[in-house]
Amino acid sequence: MTPRRPPHPHRIPLLPLEDLACAALFAFFSMQGSIPGIAPSAALEMTASAPSSLNTIGGIISQALANLLIVFLILRRPRLLLHSIPKIPWVALLAVLAIASTAWSLDPSLTLRRSIPFALAGLFGLYFAARFPAPRQFAILRLAMVAVAIATIAIVIFAPSIGLDHTPGHSADWQGVFTQKNACGRIMVLASAVILFGSRITTARAAALLLFLFVLVMSGSRGAWMIEAAILLLWLTLFVARRASSRIRLILAIAAPIVLALIAAAATLFFPPLMRFLGRDATLSGRTAIWAQVAHFIAQRPCFGYGYDAFWRGMQGPSLQIDAAVHFIVEHAHNGFLEICLDLGFTGLALFLISWLRAAHQLWPSWHRGEIPRIAFPLAILVLIAVYDIDENTFLIYNGLFWPLYVAALATIDTTARDRHHTQPTAPRDIMSAQVHDRPALEEVS
Repeated sequence: MTPRRPPHPHRIPLLPLEDLACAALFAFFSMQGSIPGIAPSAALEMTASAPSSLNTIGGIISQALANLLIVFLILRRPRLLLHSIPKIPWVALLAVLAIASTAWSLDPSLTLRRSIPFALAGLFGLYFAARFPAPRQFAILRLAMVAVAIATIAIVIFAPSIGLDHTPGHSADWQGVFTQKNACGRIMVLASAVILFGSRITTARAAALLLFLFVLVMSGSRGAWMIEAAILLLWLTLFVARRASSRIRLILAIAAPIVLALIAAAATLFFPPLMRFLGRDATLSGRTAIWAQVAHFIAQRPCFGYGYDAFWRGMQGPSLQIDAAVHFIVEHAHNGFLEICLDLGFTGLALFLISWLRAAHQLWPSWHRGEIPRIAFPLAILVLIAVYDIDENTFLIYNGLFWPLYVAALATIDTTARDRHHTQPTAPRDIMSAQVHDRPALEEVS
């Protein structure tokens, strides 16, 4: 039998087709379906221009292909999902609630058409977490993020009419393959988190990080710049915690929310000058007026909302009253938590909060024991979801990236907690043995 030829040392390893399919789906979700040239109408929200027939048909076809690919991946390993769904009970109920909201939706057909892809995207996130070990997960995510970053640079150079943002006063800012500059900045922040919290930072990964930071700066999204600073601070905190004693980690865990509360209080106290420094007005580009109007409509349907993705219907329904009140077209609440209340009421918000707090509670033992590499990226996802949805809607989007990643993070956190529970030693000798045997696994993940 002829022995296998060893791999060439300079040959780039090829990812399996399954990995490439997942990377393509993540790239699609990162662009929120806004494939340049065939973008769905939602991608035109900042220009207020009417979608062409190509936009509409292309958006439908691209979304249908993404859904079919997810279904294909799921059907290849259905038992994998059946065993994994109990790990995410609260977000599973949230997806079921989104589909069930068809019954009371302002637009039942629209809710049904979008809630099913929303549930499928969540199943894809669960499949991703259950199917691949951590190194392959990060390889897939890096590939997707590098692809959209390079595509953004290319489209800005070769098609600036598409690649530059169309918002008045921001014509030099990059939107690239995304819906607008803030979306570009948001995904680049996430891409940098994939590098920082994923694994060892090699030369190639450092180059990818510089690429992401460059596109982030060129996006001109000041909000994304601030959140990138918060992500870097979180990375530094985890770097210290990884090498600190359990007592120091306890102090960090107590101090972090206190510091955040002080920062929030200072930002509230000095809000007008802070906004002037950032080049934004005190209304956050009209967001405060939108929030006041949205709160009024939430109070009218507090329990179950208006149906998934059914409130914002342009010139139809109650959203017209908000457009008239703020004197411009509004596409969403510009706050993820208010958006959940609009779509699914306080019931949906409660399901989200329970899922988030449950995950944070499950992270604590790993934090206390110093297993930082295993929880770093899921923790970063929890933080990004909480921070970004203060003035944007990144969570409850049927073709958005944060929803499947959130589901994947919850599944990973639950798996880590279950593994710890089943392998927790009882005798001092077993503890020492477990530490010796666990160390290579932790180093591999790091």
